[in-house]
Amino acid sequence: MLNMKFENINEVILSLILWITSNTEHPKPINPINLNFIEQKELQDLACGRPCEIIAYTPMNKNNEIFLINSLNPLKDVCAQGILLHEIIHVIQQENEFAAEYEDNTKKHLREMNALVSHNLFLSHHGKKILYSNGFAAKFKTGKNSKNNIYC
Repeated sequence: MLNMKFENINEVILSLILWITSNTEHPKPINPINLNFIEQKELQDLACGRPCEIIAYTPMNKNNEIFLINSLNPLKDVCAQGILLHEIIHVIQQENEFAAEYEDNTKKHLREMNALVSHNLFLSHHGKKILYSNGFAAKFKTGKNSKNNIYC
């Protein structure tokens, strides 16, 4: 996907699914992805029920539905593509009952770690890394306008 130009979000989704099936053990989704772009506050209410740090959400009880904040632009931004890829993996995990044998908290943790590994691998193919919201890598960030900014 390096330097690819996308005409619409469906092209991005198909490209990400191809990357997932080529670079991970995950199969393609059984059903189409239902992507929704919504306001930050609406996403906070939906996912957390209160203000929280969230930019994407895949509800556990709604197969194939993904919510992204409307300021993300997966058509042009590889960091946003990585976020969408991460959420598509959650859809695939749900469809295939990934880690279903574990209790809910453990299952959620295992699914998140699995998606993060692929998310990081995808970004590394594009010369990027995740900038974790807990500040883990924040001290290394050079600034949004820097040409050498490797963090998303």
